[in-house]
Amino acid sequence: MVSAQFHSGLDAGEKVRILEKVLQSETFARSERLKNLLRFLCEAEIGGRENELNEYSIATMALGRPESFAPLEDSSVRSRVHELRQKLEKYYAHEASSAAARIELRKGSYVPRFFVAPAAVVAAENGAAAAPAAARAPLEVVPKTCAPAEPIPAASGAKPNRSVWAAAALAFSAGAAVTFTALAIWSSGARPGERLPGTYLETASVRSLWTPELETLWRPFTEGGAPVLIAFENRFFVHMGPLVVRDTNVNSLDNVEDSELLTRVQHLFGIRQLYESWNYTDVGSPQALFYLTRLLSSRIGSMAVKSSLNVTADDLRSNNIILVGKPWTDPEIDRTLSQAELIDANGKILNVHPAPGEQAEYKDDNDPTDPNRWTVKYSVITLMPGPAKGRKILTLTGSGSEQPSALAYYMTSPDSAGELLKRMKLTSGKPPEYFQILVRAEFKSLAPIKVDYVIHRVLKPR
Repeated sequence: MVSAQFHSGLDAGEKVRILEKVLQSETFARSERLKNLLRFLCEAEIGGRENELNEYSIATMALGRPESFAPLEDSSVRSRVHELRQKLEKYYAHEASSAAARIELRKGSYVPRFFVAPAAVVAAENGAAAAPAAARAPLEVVPKTCAPAEPIPAASGAKPNRSVWAAAALAFSAGAAVTFTALAIWSSGARPGERLPGTYLETASVRSLWTPELETLWRPFTEGGAPVLIAFENRFFVHMGPLVVRDTNVNSLDNVEDSELLTRVQHLFGIRQLYESWNYTDVGSPQALFYLTRLLSSRIGSMAVKSSLNVTADDLRSNNIILVGKPWTDPEIDRTLSQAELIDANGKILNVHPAPGEQAEYKDDNDPTDPNRWTVKYSVITLMPGPAKGRKILTLTGSGSEQPSALAYYMTSPDSAGELLKRMKLTSGKPPEYFQILVRAEFKSLAPIKVDYVIHRVLKPR
């Protein structure tokens, strides 16, 4: 959606008509749960009850959750609202691109906003909506020469055609053969003792782990005796028979139907039953955990590692937290970051108040010969207060699977710690209590080879 300043002034009747158009749209036709959620949120706003919209009320009054619902232990509200936001964006991008009166559900808020977009914005979005679907798709699952997919067989016991499975097996075998051949050629080309480009950070010279600069940087976590919990993000995949498939824009089974890619794969193989899977994490997370635990375990008496899916309310109250990946575990953390100065917007970092010489956006760059091979990525490191007094939360936020290792390396490297403290030092001579750092990572062979400071912001607790 094009960013702009919007004007409103709509009365209750106009808002109701806008809502009904959305609810009767083709985009929402098969999403009764999201339609009910949108109606609940909009009726609260229209009735002047927006102050009543919180995670608990939405869960118990709109989603049918029991009164024992615990927001920090159940992410269902955040997931449904995220899906609703995506569905609205899809509706206005494709089905109602010419609509001036709209509904917006901003990130970090449960209160819908009715507004009238300026004509220039509508025209710009009409142009964007006219782009071919193939240009917007992150990947092509079915070759363009394939015939249209047949509907899913009505019989529950229907089995996929054997020729289809044979073709899939053949394609997988061919891909594996190519991969192993490439690895063999790559490894044979490296002379004994030669360091490959993608291993620079892994084999960086290890001096004394703790330096005065690292002591200062990590003091919020090493002093006070609080335990540390490192939480890493899991990725959502869909089980389709023997296949495990991912669309980067889908994060739950409830919005699989919104993915043309996943739907086409499902139809291609005639699979009726889908299962969700959270058994996978980013390739950079294991190395990030290595860097962090290698440094911190010698200073912190109690430390644990856990999937962010399993982080509980008690974990957040009792520990200093380090989040590796997207910090969606807790709504307060996500809301805080969405209102910060440096915002991760998936593929770019938004600089809300750029200073002279700074950019308003820092965009990732990829290899023009291979869109899936990134050469430069930007990420944000944030230190903020935790939900309990005296607790801290450090988020290492990156949009790609390679980012966690680069961010953890940056925060545990004596050289980068020294540079960072010099740049962030206040007039008092001390580093800020809470801060955000924008870093730039260069990649080669899918591994980080260089990580640099770009800018930082001092945060003040609200």
